[in-house]
Amino acid sequence: MAQPHYNSMPARGHGTAPSFNPSKPRELPRYFTELKFLFASCGVTKNAKKKALGICYVDYNTSEQWLSILEYQPYDLLYSYDNWKHTVISLYPGANAATKYSMADLDQIMGKAARTDIKTIGQFADYYRKFYQVSKWLTNSGRIGSLKRDCFFQNGLGPSLWSNIQHQLSIVERDVRPGDPYTMTQMKAAAKFVLHGTNTSMNGTKYSQQTPRLYA
Repeated sequence: MAQPHYNSMPARGHGTAPSFNPSKPRELPRYFTELKFLFASCGVTKNAKKKALGICYVDYNTSEQWLSILEYQPYDLLYSYDNWKHTVISLYPGANAATKYSMADLDQIMGKAARTDIKTIGQFADYYRKFYQVSKWLTNSGRIGSLKRDCFFQNGLGPSLWSNIQHQLSIVERDVRPGDPYTMTQMKAAAKFVLHGTNTSMNGTKYSQQTPRLYA
C-alpha cells in the first residue's frame, strides 16, 4: 500500500508561512487556523511537534512568552496542543470569539468618522464597512439593539453630511415619522446619492471635478 505524500512545512518568513503580529490580537485565531491547514497537508499529528511549530513562526519575544506557558510541556499525554493553544488565545483580549468586539470599538469608529468630516463616497464607504463589521457582531451577540446601532451610525456622519442626507431622506422616505431614526440601509442609500460623483478613494485630500449635492 502506497504511503500518503505530505508537503513540507514552510520556513519562517517564507511567503506561504503563517505569521502573527502581537499588536493585532484579533488575527490570532486566523494564525492558528492557517497552522491547522498546514498540519493537515504536511502530516503533522504529534502534539509536541505542533507546539514547536506554533512558536516557530512568531517573533522572539512572543515565542518566549508562549514557551513559558505550562501547557507547552512537550509531553503528548500531559497537555495537548489544543490545551496550549487555548491558553495562548486567552492571553490576548480580543482574540477570543466571545469578546471579539466591544461598544468601545464601535464608539471609536464612530468618533473617528465624525472628526474626519466625510466628504467623499470613498470615505463614507470606509466608515460604513468598519461600522457594519463591528455592529453586526455586537447585534448578533445581543450587545446592541438595531435602534441604538442606527443612532450611533448617524452620529458618525458629521453635521454637514447628515444635513444633506436628512434632506434627501425627507424626500424619499416619507413614511418615516418625525423623530423616528432612519435605518443604516436608508442612510447608506441617501449618502450614495448625496456623494455621487465624489472621489471613490478613502483619501479625502483629492476630489473629482464633481462635488457633493448640497442643499440649502
